[in-house]
Amino acid sequence: MELTQEVLNASWWSTILLLKLATFPFIVILARIKRQIFANPEDTKRGGEVKLTDAVVERRRRAHLNDMENIIPFLGLIMIHAVTGASSASCISFVCKVFTAARVAHTVAYVGENQAACPGSGLLLLVSPVMFTWELKLCSTFIRL
Repeated sequence: MELTQEVLNASWWSTILLLKLATFPFIVILARIKRQIFANPEDTKRGGEVKLTDAVVERRRRAHLNDMENIIPFLGLIMIHAVTGASSASCISFVCKVFTAARVAHTVAYVGENQAACPGSGLLLLVSPVMFTWELKLCSTFIRL
């Protein structure tokens, strides 16, 4: 079986997004260790306190949850487009670049407490799935399954 350019592009960008998603738990862990704020009493044996409301730790944890809520569905959507051939390789690559850049910008703005930049990057996050959905709708009108 030969991999198409669409599948290769989708796989490349999916890998980058998954690496971003996989690094975030370490960012949360480092914040917990640096601030000596933990969620479980077992973690405080070497010092620190149990606290579930630390603003810095919670901000990083929520950013990770937000990544999971957005990246995982996007990966499914992009793979559907790549495997079915509903989108061209250049379209997949472009949409993935926009989505990845918006995810990084949103994370930097959210973790850095720059609330002014969050809506702009959030708007970019909506553009990618909408572009894919629109293209799939157009494609389905011309190709009868």
